[in-house]
Amino acid sequence: MSQPTTTRQHLTERQGATVDALVTAGLEVLRSDGYDDLTLRSVAARAGVTHTTAYAYFSSKEHLVAEIFWRRLRSVPMADPAPDAPLADRITRALEVPVRRLTDDPALAQSGLAALLTADPDVDRLRTEVGADLFSRIATALGDDADPAVVEAVLLVFSGAMLQAGMGYFDYSGWCGASPRWLHCSTVADNEASRSGVACWSCTSQTRPSA
Repeated sequence: MSQPTTTRQHLTERQGATVDALVTAGLEVLRSDGYDDLTLRSVAARAGVTHTTAYAYFSSKEHLVAEIFWRRLRSVPMADPAPDAPLADRITRALEVPVRRLTDDPALAQSGLAALLTADPDVDRLRTEVGADLFSRIATALGDDADPAVVEAVLLVFSGAMLQAGMGYFDYSGWCGASPRWLHCSTVADNEASRSGVACWSCTSQTRPSA
């Protein structure tokens, strides 16, 4: 069964099958030709449809690659909460499997991040979905009484780490070892801000993904 997509129209069963074929072909072309050489025409040819059909569902190659990235993330089950575990362990548990799914497919990891950064309205909808999914995973890990500002702070740190991994500063799996240090630093900063009576940056942010 097709997973929910953020293509530009509601899909019938037949249309959903076409989108599935384009997504499958897109991943194959991405792995064989690379992101720079991928085009909707080449993907359409691999999927056995016309390029006009491909453009009916995807506005650009960035939209297609972002959809592939989003489907990969959505395929990872939500981790079971572990309320008695240390905070850093809970965060790692929530995000480690999604990260490793990307680590197993570096072509998609780097291309997906590049695609999600583009200024395309269709990609923007997917970017929002990705953010909301990660926000939900972190909130679940922190527990029912999690402060949304703390969830957002962790999400911002995680997003920045993934961006740096995409830029080649460290391996995608490297955030697992660094996460306790990030969380420690965030906790210290929040505690210092609380004692001084100054609101920290994570508590004053006015934007966060919708859960």
